[in-house]
Amino acid sequence: MARIALDARNITQTPAGVARYAMALIPQLIAQAPQHEWVVLRHDSNLKSLGVDAREIFVSRHIDGLDNYLQGRKDVAFMTQRVGPVDLFHDLFHILPRGLPKSLKTVVTLHDLVWIDHADASQPTWLKARSIEAFASLAIPATLRRANHIISVSKPTADRALEWVSADKMTVVMHGVDPTFAEPKLPADEIVTHLTKDGRRYIVAVGNAKPYKNLARLVRAWHHMRSAVPGLRLCLIGDCKALWPEAEALGVAPEDLVMPGFLDDTDLRRLVSNASLFVFPSLVEGFGLPTLEAMAAGVPCVVSDREPMATVAGNAALKVDALDEHALAEAMTRVLVDGELHRALVELGRAHAATFTWEKAAAQTLAVYDQVL
Repeated sequence: MARIALDARNITQTPAGVARYAMALIPQLIAQAPQHEWVVLRHDSNLKSLGVDAREIFVSRHIDGLDNYLQGRKDVAFMTQRVGPVDLFHDLFHILPRGLPKSLKTVVTLHDLVWIDHADASQPTWLKARSIEAFASLAIPATLRRANHIISVSKPTADRALEWVSADKMTVVMHGVDPTFAEPKLPADEIVTHLTKDGRRYIVAVGNAKPYKNLARLVRAWHHMRSAVPGLRLCLIGDCKALWPEAEALGVAPEDLVMPGFLDDTDLRRLVSNASLFVFPSLVEGFGLPTLEAMAAGVPCVVSDREPMATVAGNAALKVDALDEHALAEAMTRVLVDGELHRALVELGRAHAATFTWEKAAAQTLAVYDQVL
């Protein structure tokens, strides 16, 4: 038996992609290895228990900032004062605090290198881009070198990290898909009813207004194709309100572009599963889980042809140059007007998504723990 600590401070008040990774993986880890003693370090903006057989310790320092890199060891020390020494510390986000005891064995999950390689596309201003780029260029390589082992969520991300660490120090463990996405679609709520009013269909996408998510280009592509698919609406899930001026300049009516903000998993599944098409046009990602969730829900997908999105989607989606809004519009139109293609993508997607499970991800993660321990 070992005492294993999981740094899950990425589960904040509004859980995003890296938080959903932690929330899905942790229960599976604990279920598959009940012989271990589990401790979960949490952020106090979200006090909702994970409902697992683990000690949850809440602190106020965020996991993804300079303060954590410089002072986060104090939170780790606070945790060990409460529970005793730990045998393994797994940071579920890719920034380890400086100055951790050399004797502490660590595993780190590397989600992406967006802040280093695509800072300008991830930040709203040049100054913020330079700031996050400088911070990440210091903290992430230092974290990768300090870790006893690195779990990368995709092979392209692992390959990029070879600049700082050797391949034998990394293991690729891809995400799973929550099985509820494969269940029958949920009944329509007020938003779905609005989107489908008068027999209309809608496209759905998940992301935010940051340039690398490429949703502004999706808005333009959707606008271009509406003559070919009359009445088609668009739903953008996430922090997307800053995209409204783009749509307004095109003359888009507010009732045709719906932006419900952050959603819990149930409402996310409801909106995705009732859509006619899911689009994931990102220019860079660490993995791209929303595509697999849409596939599991029986929704055909159009995705960016960049990595790792292309590999994650396999042959179960249409891939397109996401910088070419006319190609994007053409691909979306094809799926919506060609019933045979639509049906084929639904079946291919369901079968492909079924191969990605959190049970598998947890088993592979536990194998890494055994190797480190």
